[in-house]
Amino acid sequence: QSSMSFARTAAAHDAAMRTSNSHTHARRHHSRSSAYTRTAARDASRVAAAAASASSPSSTPSRSARDAVAAEAAARAVKTPHSGYHRQPNVERAFFEGWYFRITLPAERRSASLIYHVYDPDVARSARRGAGAQVCAPNGKYLYKTTTDTDAFEAAPHALELQLTYDDGEFFSVDGEGSRHAGRLTSAGEAADGPWGRGLDAHEVSWDITVTPLRGWGGGTNAKQVSPAGWMTALPVFEPHWQVTMAHGLATGWIETDGERVEFTDCPAYSEKNWGGAGFPLKWWWVQCNSFTDFPDLSVTATGGNRGVVVVPNMREDVGAVGVHFGDRFFQFVPARQGAPELPTSYGSEAAIEASAVRWDVSWGSWSVSAIGDRYEVSIQGTCTDEDKSTVIRAPTDTLNGGMAPLCRETFTGVVSLSLWRLDASGARVETIIDAAQSTTACLEIGGGPWRGNWKSAAEIRGPLTPLMSLPVDVRAVADFLKPAFGDVFPGL
Repeated sequence: QSSMSFARTAAAHDAAMRTSNSHTHARRHHSRSSAYTRTAARDASRVAAAAASASSPSSTPSRSARDAVAAEAAARAVKTPHSGYHRQPNVERAFFEGWYFRITLPAERRSASLIYHVYDPDVARSARRGAGAQVCAPNGKYLYKTTTDTDAFEAAPHALELQLTYDDGEFFSVDGEGSRHAGRLTSAGEAADGPWGRGLDAHEVSWDITVTPLRGWGGGTNAKQVSPAGWMTALPVFEPHWQVTMAHGLATGWIETDGERVEFTDCPAYSEKNWGGAGFPLKWWWVQCNSFTDFPDLSVTATGGNRGVVVVPNMREDVGAVGVHFGDRFFQFVPARQGAPELPTSYGSEAAIEASAVRWDVSWGSWSVSAIGDRYEVSIQGTCTDEDKSTVIRAPTDTLNGGMAPLCRETFTGVVSLSLWRLDASGARVETIIDAAQSTTACLEIGGGPWRGNWKSAAEIRGPLTPLMSLPVDVRAVADFLKPAFGDVFPGL
């Protein structure tokens, strides 16, 4: 699939970033993260070497250019389904799409997140029509900037690439299949009595980051990447849809917030996205961590929520999923039967798509999640205290009338413990694959509501559509077959 050619050229981008640099140089003070040394860095080196050898022998690119080529090559090697933009142009229907990118600085127990969204680009009279960005900076500050001009937002239908240039020239962009992030945004600030009062609102943020993806969703390099809901993710049935686009990667670059620059090298990176008609679930929780000190190739994502069923009006259901990447091994627990992804034949490669109920007991401060499949069992325990800093972020509401609202609370300094076991035919544990791996830099989140006490629930294997998810449907082949007659019927793949 070809990538979209953006109007902002590389030269224009570099000029914009130089302007940002000179604008704040006189008042800048620096902090530098120590390099996050990890086994996975060797994977990045191998990808970089391969990309460098494949470049034109008649030219010798600069180090930064070589890094960019290598990072994009790495991104393509683990590209997931649904990396692209799911909008069907000129089709007047309610639609949103959102992208989430996180970078963890383990040594300092700090993180940053870049969050982008677009609403109803083809519904001219929509009250929620717009596009914008949120930034949670490493120093704990928050910035939000939006516009009603959705024509200024562009994204590639089959690549993880997007950009928005505001009327004032400020911008954000994601290029190279998600391997290059840049932007510069300013804001007048937030209300003093709001969740970002007391000096938590940022007034200017800029960034320039290169990401080398190492794991998509389904295993390591050249493994077949998958979607948590299987082939039915391509249909407007289980909305909102969710796709992890990078379970683990390494980020190098800088983020500057109100004159304070934080630089980092080979720090853990993660990305995911959502899309659909209305918005987010009515209520949800989320756990994410790929910064385990003793397990540098370990990544876990778990989520649960209550959402409407598009094809059955006024019906709601609890849904959940857990995904674990451990080196080249991949374990997914979802309440539906699906085929296992294909993996290259190599030592350590393993994949299990377990049909399992996902159970949880969650409240702010405590996330307890478990799933037991036919062959594997997973347990996740997450905690945070009042001493852990937390951030309120805006998220899509659960209605067609609402847009982004401060519905979500998360901390980047959660403590998480992850265990994974292999089971025998009777369900007894016969092998400990991961024994209580610990991290103190997990992102723990709750959103929506109402949250009154603990939320105890389970996403069960049930429903008339669930058996369909196990069918061996190749959506990409179907899309290619239909394209000559009907055009791009599945944008986003």
